[in-house]
Amino acid sequence: MGRGVPALSFFNGRGPIDALRADPTVRAVYDAAVKAGVTVYIVGGALRNLALCAAPAPDYDFIVQGDAAAFSEAAAKALRGAWFLLDKETASCRVAVKSAAGAYTADFSPVKEEGVVYDLGARDFTVNALAIGLSDLFGNEDPIIIDPCNGLGDATERLLRMTSRGVFDDDPLRCLRAVRLALQYGLEIEGETLALIKLKAGLIRNVSIERVRDELVAIFSSDGTPLALRALMDTGIMGVILPEAARWGDVEGYDLLGHSIKVVEECEDIISSDPERLFPGYSSGIRAHLGGALGPVKRTAFLKMAAFFHDAGKPACITSEGGRPRFIGHDSEGGRIVKGLFTSLKFSRALATRASKAVKDHHRAFMLASLKERTARAKAHFFRATGDDAGIDLLLLALADARATSGGEDEALLRTAREMVAFYYDVYTKKRPGTLFTGREVMKAFGVSEGRIVGEILKKIAEGVEDGGIRNRKDAVIRIKKWLGGG
Repeated sequence: MGRGVPALSFFNGRGPIDALRADPTVRAVYDAAVKAGVTVYIVGGALRNLALCAAPAPDYDFIVQGDAAAFSEAAAKALRGAWFLLDKETASCRVAVKSAAGAYTADFSPVKEEGVVYDLGARDFTVNALAIGLSDLFGNEDPIIIDPCNGLGDATERLLRMTSRGVFDDDPLRCLRAVRLALQYGLEIEGETLALIKLKAGLIRNVSIERVRDELVAIFSSDGTPLALRALMDTGIMGVILPEAARWGDVEGYDLLGHSIKVVEECEDIISSDPERLFPGYSSGIRAHLGGALGPVKRTAFLKMAAFFHDAGKPACITSEGGRPRFIGHDSEGGRIVKGLFTSLKFSRALATRASKAVKDHHRAFMLASLKERTARAKAHFFRATGDDAGIDLLLLALADARATSGGEDEALLRTAREMVAFYYDVYTKKRPGTLFTGREVMKAFGVSEGRIVGEILKKIAEGVEDGGIRNRKDAVIRIKKWLGGG
């Protein structure tokens, strides 16, 4: 069977294994396996996360000795999930489950003819090449982790090591996945593995763009994205998947890449910090905003992507004035570039448009901060023009950009951002009344004759609705009478 390690001795107690046994998905698959009379192993991410003391993986991988397709259909019924064929060539199947705890998937593949140990040795990295037989898990006090590649030892050393030198030829996406896994789990890529990634990075061009996109989204969804971006540069992967960004290191003497990564770093700091410190009294709104998603992409991941690409138009617009670089029009040019980039990465049209607009509008917050006074109309226009809640993203992006540029907080910009956030939650998002007065009703209510004065009154009412001071006809009457009386 190959190298085996008693699970309880490795995990130093019952907790992780008992948690695995108590997992309703694992239990349901085991019960289905007993009923079907087949041998099933849990492999990969669930055991990796236990070995690394990480949070449980949201998805499950099982390998089946026998007809994996037939068994996975039985498992789908037990899990009350939707079954579909994942890969016809390998006969791999997936069960998609929606539960009260959230959506997840369970994948089922047949064990390779050569056996479980060979199957594990053909996987990508040693920490993923672990398995436990479900009959052993539920039938023995101290089940054995099948570990032919010493993945448990590498987990202890916090190393990400390839299982063999052929892993990147078999699937070049593993080069990118290595960077993502190292980031996600705080691992160091082992020396020979790192050297081979640099050698094989160019093969990623042969991988479907959708798979590349999903790994990129995972990188931007994890903490420590700046480290991963630097690793993508160091390995040469950036030049393959984002060639434009790979050329940002020296834009006629300007380190655009360094600045862009620094903005992402500051963005992460804002995301991870207590929002009450930045926006006193509005932390619940900011927290809810950042906890949302734009389709399948977390809003925090989108915000960091916008931060990384916000100056994408600078290389095309650079000029020199008095020996200093100038980038007139780079926001519009960047919007065009980013829309093309997101489209080429097969993001949805809506997300590509939103990313493009975020880049194009990223200077709007700075423009607001430069105003001596920001009227309610100017504030409302900012949110309407940027796309309502997208305005919150732009305020956060501006704060990160200012920090990255100056090395500290821009106090004037922060005051503006706080003012805008207060307006957004206290006024802009509140339900507005419909039409309060018609022209004829204005003439009757305020005793004025038909003419320009009627239009001015209607305009004042509209402004009052906009700034939140007018919520109903009574509010309107009080304000207009005061205005007509010169008060």
